[in-house]
Amino acid sequence: MLKHIISKETVLLSTLEKVWSEVQYFLSPAGLESEDQCTADVSAYLQGVGQGQMWALQMLDASGKPGRSILQGATKFLGNYDQCLGVSHTLTNEGTGQSRVIKGGYCHFKFTLPATITNLTNGDDPLSIDQFHNSIEWDLCLPKSCNDSQVIEAASRLPLNTTGFSLMSAYFTNVTDWKEDSVCVTTVVVLCVVVALSLVGTLYDIISTEIARYRRARCYVDVDFDSDSETFVNDDGLLVNVAAEHQLSVGSGRQFVKEQEDNDRLHQTSLGRQLLLSFSIRRNTERILCTKTDNRDLDCLHGVRVLSMAWVILGHATSWDGLNSYENVKDYAEWTRRFTMQVILNAPLAVDTFFLLSGCLLTLLFLRECEKSTRGKPTARQMVMYYIHRWWRLTPLYMIIIMIYSGLLDHLIDGPLAEAKSNFDKDYCRDNWWANMLYINNLYKTDEMCLQASWFLANDMQFYVVAPLALLPLAYSFAWLGYCVISGFIAVHIISCGYLEWQTRGSSIFVNNTVFLGKVYIPPWCRVGVFAIGMLLGVLLHRTKCKLKTRRYLLLLGWLVFLAIGLLCCYITYDQMREADRQWGVNTRIAYQTLSRPAWALFVSWVILVCCTGNGGIINSILSWSAWIPLGRLTYGAYLIHPILLSYTDFSVRSLRYADVVFVSYHYIGTFAVSYALSFITCVLVESPCVGLEKVVLTRLRLKK
Repeated sequence: MLKHIISKETVLLSTLEKVWSEVQYFLSPAGLESEDQCTADVSAYLQGVGQGQMWALQMLDASGKPGRSILQGATKFLGNYDQCLGVSHTLTNEGTGQSRVIKGGYCHFKFTLPATITNLTNGDDPLSIDQFHNSIEWDLCLPKSCNDSQVIEAASRLPLNTTGFSLMSAYFTNVTDWKEDSVCVTTVVVLCVVVALSLVGTLYDIISTEIARYRRARCYVDVDFDSDSETFVNDDGLLVNVAAEHQLSVGSGRQFVKEQEDNDRLHQTSLGRQLLLSFSIRRNTERILCTKTDNRDLDCLHGVRVLSMAWVILGHATSWDGLNSYENVKDYAEWTRRFTMQVILNAPLAVDTFFLLSGCLLTLLFLRECEKSTRGKPTARQMVMYYIHRWWRLTPLYMIIIMIYSGLLDHLIDGPLAEAKSNFDKDYCRDNWWANMLYINNLYKTDEMCLQASWFLANDMQFYVVAPLALLPLAYSFAWLGYCVISGFIAVHIISCGYLEWQTRGSSIFVNNTVFLGKVYIPPWCRVGVFAIGMLLGVLLHRTKCKLKTRRYLLLLGWLVFLAIGLLCCYITYDQMREADRQWGVNTRIAYQTLSRPAWALFVSWVILVCCTGNGGIINSILSWSAWIPLGRLTYGAYLIHPILLSYTDFSVRSLRYADVVFVSYHYIGTFAVSYALSFITCVLVESPCVGLEKVVLTRLRLKK
């Protein structure tokens, strides 16, 4: 034992001697007068600390230091990022009279931990976060004149091997100028053009409306109508006098007013006016906030849509990138063993709700439009518009968000964790954005996908592409063929998912995560079954005209059965999460991953069916609340924006955060609220104008026809 202690002391003394020999040079006059600016600045920094100079003490103070909760996962020793970059000291050489400026540079060091330490911190955890305990990140404030290679070379001279540590990486934070980034400049220009169009359209809307009001008022005064006549403002913002219009049959005033009305109508229907008004912020805001809908029997879908998006944001807000900035990672991982946390872990089921809604609405509205048409069947022109409308509905806002993500976000984020944004797929967006625009990003280079959450849009668009294989037979009185196609979609889902799960040995989010996401979670053939169940629901609602009388005992039985299915899908994972040694076997994981999504789709289908057919009771009243309607219109934008918002908030922090229920709750609520607020802005400026432009073009084509 004594020999072991003496041996350890000998190694420690030898290590200190080597470190001192390296530092001693920087404390000598030779180091201060070195021709290498990095060496000279480091020498000035170390000597300044010894002499108590404020600028040097600020750099030392801005460097990271070991803190609390290391055994709980706080293995990032962050410094004061802003204080370090704010250091700027002018140093004058007394011998030559020359001066130079020493600026602070924020440098990241990453070391592997000795096995003796990792054995203490590692353990069985459901999130497999051992990777956060196998290394330590230490940030230091060093002179900016040094570069990455010099820092790595200096660190390699330290006798780290004798302590069990080894250097993994070392690099300075690179603060770039957005003006030098062509993609960023292009993004700013495009956004400025969009804002300018909205301002011009709004100004034109206000001025033209007031001019029209004034003209109408003069017309009615000139013909001396009764001042007590009832007036109202129509949708175009023009003042209309009901009693006066009834009296415009005689007198010279009639002809004058008639000519004025013709001029106003011609002015209103001009192409330029309609295009400009599509960008009017006032009109777009009114459309978004309007709580009136054309299909009152489907109002419950708005509530389902918003609540499902709230669930998606909850899942992402509690697990997106938080593990990079939480100091108690180990404690946070232990939360997943709780019964109440299972609903968060199973938040991906909300994505299947959106696939179900897509299939249901597409089928129901498609069949309704076919009934309204003169032929009762879709024409070739209508089918072309079917695809064009869907692409135009999703793509403009989608591309704007990708531009912001790949062009602006990199320059908006700064802080001690900003370098972790190297994990962002902005470079993939700059190279593969066209795959997103064609909605094939879930099949083309999935390991280089732009906007990881965008796989959903690709799947959804692909389902829209193949849906007519079932919709057309249903519309052309070949219902049996349509049902066969829908059944085929469901069979493809179950068979492919089951086979791929068997091939990957029951992979899941917690077991072989990377393979699971690439082979099972993202591919469309493992998702199409839920969309097909939605199509069956749409056919059922269409056949019943959203009117279905059901006996109370059948309703009660249905609620008991399907509520049990829904709860089982959400909470059955508690069986494997509650204890470390209670992991599911391969067959159990295969069965759950294969059947849970179709089972969840059946539960949601039941809720929609009873609500749309007037049997939902208080559930229908809650889901049909008029406040859900405007939020439902903003859901698409919130879906695209919230991952970017989470990346910004998680990578812009200045210190590690302690995760508890209160903090996570506020983080989620803030993310939800800000996501929808930003979605409102993008909807007013981009999404709603694009819908208006489409209506203008279609109206023009219809008039020409």
